[in-house]
Amino acid sequence: MKRLKEESLKRNLISTFIWLWVASALAATLGAFWLAGRSAQISFDRILKDDALALGTQIHWEKTGPVFAADPNTADYLIFDSLSPSRFTVINQDGKKLVGNATLELPKNSSQQRTGVPLFFDSSNENGNLRVVAIRLDSNLSDNYVWVIVGESQAKRDQISKELAAAIFLPAIGLAFLIVPLLFAGIRYGLAPANAINDAVSKRGINDLSPIPLSQVPDELKGLISHINDLLKRLEEAVAHERRFISDAAHQLRTPLAGIKLLVGDLLRTNQESPQSPPDTEVLTELSQSSTRVTQLVKQLLTLARSEGVNKIETESVDIEQLILGLKRNWETSFINAGKEFRVNTDQHLIHGLRVESNYTLLLEILDNIIDNAFNYGGNLVELKAKFQDRKIILQVLDNGTQVLKEDIEKMLTPFWRGMNSLTHGVGLGLPIAQKTCNLLGGELSLQIKPEVLGTQVTVTLPA
Repeated sequence: MKRLKEESLKRNLISTFIWLWVASALAATLGAFWLAGRSAQISFDRILKDDALALGTQIHWEKTGPVFAADPNTADYLIFDSLSPSRFTVINQDGKKLVGNATLELPKNSSQQRTGVPLFFDSSNENGNLRVVAIRLDSNLSDNYVWVIVGESQAKRDQISKELAAAIFLPAIGLAFLIVPLLFAGIRYGLAPANAINDAVSKRGINDLSPIPLSQVPDELKGLISHINDLLKRLEEAVAHERRFISDAAHQLRTPLAGIKLLVGDLLRTNQESPQSPPDTEVLTELSQSSTRVTQLVKQLLTLARSEGVNKIETESVDIEQLILGLKRNWETSFINAGKEFRVNTDQHLIHGLRVESNYTLLLEILDNIIDNAFNYGGNLVELKAKFQDRKIILQVLDNGTQVLKEDIEKMLTPFWRGMNSLTHGVGLGLPIAQKTCNLLGGELSLQIKPEVLGTQVTVTLPA
């Protein structure tokens, strides 16, 4: 399989800048060459026109027709060029040559040319490739006119073009040897802060999640580093939470497991001393209760751990009336045995036929945890209410226990937290599990305390 080329910001910047510089330098050089060549062409054409006009000054108009006053040597002198010899000819309107050192013919469109306006064209004949200008001069005495035609070799212009090219391209090429190293140095200098950040992060240990200082970070990277710092902060909080979770779970498991080990040791010792004697009923009862507490604790720990990574759950249509009646059946016996009262304070006609798109098992677990919390830590009365309001289903569990401190409200939703008056067998996972599960179902869990309510009220709100 072909290996993908690794991305490098430095390489990308260098390649981009070099291509941009080469393209711009090439465009600028070609543009300069074209403009210089065009300017040279215009200048040479102007000189060529001046030569033709200089020859035109030697034409005199007589009654018999035009006469070229200068001798051939003088005419050659008037259009002398040291780089290449010029060719010229002067003809009348009948095409008869009055004077000249070469035969130069007019182009086909010459008849449309106005008097005094130069006509430039290229010509190839026995004298080689020529640049030619033709100017028509009219007589003031009659309708007669003459054509003054002057040509010069294109070799002169080609030579000048080569010299211009050398004058423009050679400095541009030489400049590349200066620009490219400066480009490398500039990019390296510009990327120095990014390299410094990379070195600082790479030197960190696995437990160093402190934020990266923004003092030496360029403005272009501050947004990225800020997001990284935010991720580091959340990661640090998550790691700290996991560590607390493991520590608290180990602490909570240690006590009942130690009790179970002690009780089992008592049973073994008793059995060794009196093999025929039946096991101590009190020890067996305590052992059963301890194992039940450990089982419940492990179950709650697994439920809390599973809820951390779940994003989506399967839903079904849940009948609220059946849910509440099931909770009443499940809890009535426990409340009666404890000398407490469990009351469902809801009008049947208000919840009859009321359904919610949720998960019956998880919803039952939420309310079980809330009722269990009220049963263990609340007063002698626990009420369960349900109502439909603002297109939402609201389920409330209210107890008449002692007032909770306001500063403890948020702590009640923290795993393993327990109040000062909590029972010894509680581990503080009921409400945290209920809140996380409620969030998975798209609902909300909130707490209220006195004086707004009788004791402590836990409210679960679900979208209808």
